[in-house]
Amino acid sequence: MATSLTLKSLRPDLRVLILRRTKMQPIPCSVPYITETIGSVDGCLIPDAIVKNAGIDLVVDEVVEIDRARKLVKTAGGREFEYGKLVLATGAGPVKLNIPGIDLEGVVLVYKEYEQLAKALEIIKKAKRIVIVGGGFVGLEFADDLASGREVHVVEVLDEVLALAFDREFGELARRKLEERGVKFHLNASVREIRGKGRVEEVVLSTGEVIPAEAVLISVGVRPNSELAAKAGLTLDEFGHVVVDAYMRSSDPDIYAVGDVAQKRDYFTGKPVKAYFSSIAVAEGRVAAMHIAGIAPAKGFEGALPAFSTVVGDTVLAAAGLTEAAAKQLGIDVLPVKVEAVNRHPTNLRGAAKVTLKAVFVKSDLKLVGVQMAGSEAVGEAINYAAAAIQQSLTAYDIVKMNYATQPLLTASPLAYPLQLAAFQAIVTTSKQR
Repeated sequence: MATSLTLKSLRPDLRVLILRRTKMQPIPCSVPYITETIGSVDGCLIPDAIVKNAGIDLVVDEVVEIDRARKLVKTAGGREFEYGKLVLATGAGPVKLNIPGIDLEGVVLVYKEYEQLAKALEIIKKAKRIVIVGGGFVGLEFADDLASGREVHVVEVLDEVLALAFDREFGELARRKLEERGVKFHLNASVREIRGKGRVEEVVLSTGEVIPAEAVLISVGVRPNSELAAKAGLTLDEFGHVVVDAYMRSSDPDIYAVGDVAQKRDYFTGKPVKAYFSSIAVAEGRVAAMHIAGIAPAKGFEGALPAFSTVVGDTVLAAAGLTEAAAKQLGIDVLPVKVEAVNRHPTNLRGAAKVTLKAVFVKSDLKLVGVQMAGSEAVGEAINYAAAAIQQSLTAYDIVKMNYATQPLLTASPLAYPLQLAAFQAIVTTSKQR
């Protein structure tokens, strides 16, 4: 959608066609909330009118082959469509664990397509005892949505939830918030077997513990849907993503790839990395469209800078860039700074709530490379401000002199604005060490 809408905005003269496998398209990020918060799959659909009103053609059919020599695609319905430029946006699908019982009725994989989601919703709604395998974003968001009136267990192979996205103290906070809602966690554990006569009855963990269950939701990551690209002979990386340049061109200059199927290179290291975020997908789609339309900025997509947020109970958790642990793994000598503030001034105003921010600076020059936050709803936008600062390679010295808006009913005090406060404390710490 990002590619097609951008193309039509820049070049209304171009004919743009979307070929989509499913009749209706859910909003991917809303999937964990289909059971209770939204209540249906139909309640989280992207309207087709968005593309149709933009003058974009939409055909529901599955592409099964790309004929690069003749520059056309063939569909399961027996049709052929010629292209001048082709954009692959086939996304990613859920990883299916190779364990006994994985095919029992009641085991749900987290697809982002309408038909599979509708089936999943039917299973989950009926279940009163649910085991969620995977303590990442999607697993915890499902747990939060399902907690009321159900017995929910989360099984995580690592020693803390959200361990790949946050430092330990933020993962602990998320877990405790869900434990307050009755969710039970099984850390340092994996699923050995799912048992049942035709349908799920219990889950056996690597620890030997047996959990009675009526449904099992598998949320342990995704892999790119790159079978079509591989069949067409396009170059793939070690993870199965389509290799692309900074303008999203594949090894065939007339074929682009964007979104989860496209290779991502880490913003800090330049190495291939797994990064499945809708904001990155949209950025890639716009870069590809600009290039196709003949608008080639000096720089294309410069790398995947992880920036994300989630909600657990009444707490928003968000992060951008490197965690302290990730920075150390890369051999970066960092100065972590943790501050707390209140999102109102004075702090007795209605809506006042604590905000915790952890900033990670490179020790040598105090360049900001990572931020993690927890607190009220405002954190969801504040992290984007932090991500921009990281992407612009700002230092603590730059951040303390940035101009920004504050207002008593909306923000923390200018004296305690979290990112600026963290930057100032980093400068103070550095000055004392000299």
